[in-house]
Amino acid sequence: MVNRKGELVGLIFDGNIESLVGDYLYDGTKNRSVAVHSAAMMHLMRRLYGAGPLADEIEGKGPTE
Repeated sequence: MVNRKGELVGLIFDGNIESLVGDYLYDGTKNRSVAVHSAAMMHLMRRLYGAGPLADEIEGKGPTE
């Protein structure tokens, strides 16, 4: 997902069958999707999955000395 400023803010990972044509024709009354915010993904990587170094790399943070 991209916000109005063009920043990456999340990931769409599922949608209904009507959303498949959303690349060509958007219908706000039918198109639906499921998404997760990028902050939640980073939090879960660090706290639940033990993937702090990977989360740091994704966020562009250098290794901790």
